[in-house]
Amino acid sequence: MSQRHGKGSAERRTQQQRVEESARRLAAAAVDLIVEKGYAHTTAKDISLRAGYSRAMVAERYGSKEALLDALMNEYEGRIVVEVDPGATGFDKVMAPLDAMVRFEREDPIFLRAMYVISFEAVHDEGALRDRIREWLMRFRQALKAGIEEGHQDGSVSAQVDADDFSREILTSGVGYAYWWVVVPYDIDFSATLARWRERIARALRPTE
Repeated sequence: MSQRHGKGSAERRTQQQRVEESARRLAAAAVDLIVEKGYAHTTAKDISLRAGYSRAMVAERYGSKEALLDALMNEYEGRIVVEVDPGATGFDKVMAPLDAMVRFEREDPIFLRAMYVISFEAVHDEGALRDRIREWLMRFRQALKAGIEEGHQDGSVSAQVDADDFSREILTSGVGYAYWWVVVPYDIDFSATLARWRERIARALRPTE
């Protein structure tokens, strides 16, 4: 009995490993294709074949191209909005997602670029994608605003920084750099630009001596 159970467990683990591998390969294929030709022009069949599977593998593994996109967006959002230490200051809370963005670009620029492509395509989407991007941006901005306001209270952010205006400025400038990177990538060192963007924001937030 115990031997059969052990063998079955090994087989299940092997099957689970195959499932995880196929999911990773499909996600990687989707990211590459989105960067190459955009989300709207990428089909589930394209993704499956690029990953080295039959044309129906996206449906078998995720159910649909939209469900695969949802998984990618969840990972993207989770890598930007990161946990901070319980004792973090308001300044720390504002800077945490910006630091995460800088780190994301250095570690996985193709994935980040794919997410930007999707975000800009969402402008012309009349369904759930545009709503999701809009809600994500608004949540992001509210988190930045709350961090600035908390920084006013704990003294880590200059009282001269308007929380409503500056939270919008952070996102607006970041989105602008991202758009430039997507449209004219040969004319921008995006990694260096993000680092400078992060430093300018940090300087603007800190109280003057």
